[in-house]
Amino acid sequence: MGYKVTTVRLPDETLDEINELTDILSKERSELIREIVRIGVTEVKLRYGIEEYQKGRISLGRLSEVTGLGYRETQLELMRRGITQRYGEERLEELISEE
Repeated sequence: MGYKVTTVRLPDETLDEINELTDILSKERSELIREIVRIGVTEVKLRYGIEEYQKGRISLGRLSEVTGLGYRETQLELMRRGITQRYGEERLEELISEE
């Protein structure tokens, strides 16, 4: 994986928190910032995808694609966040017949 340099201006308080975390976690600051950004990107994708899913604009499969999570991981994430899963008619009939 290659890296590119970018500049980001952060509030003093945020940088102080990052510096504290580098000490607590015994990580280099640049490594920690990359981890924070990766987690943040994933969370933004999840929030966007879930919002679109809840509005009925995308399916569960598309949500899985948007978030980069597997289908089952996506279902578990919805459950963790207390979001009711929508089912199409065919899938609902399948679930009912399995019982």
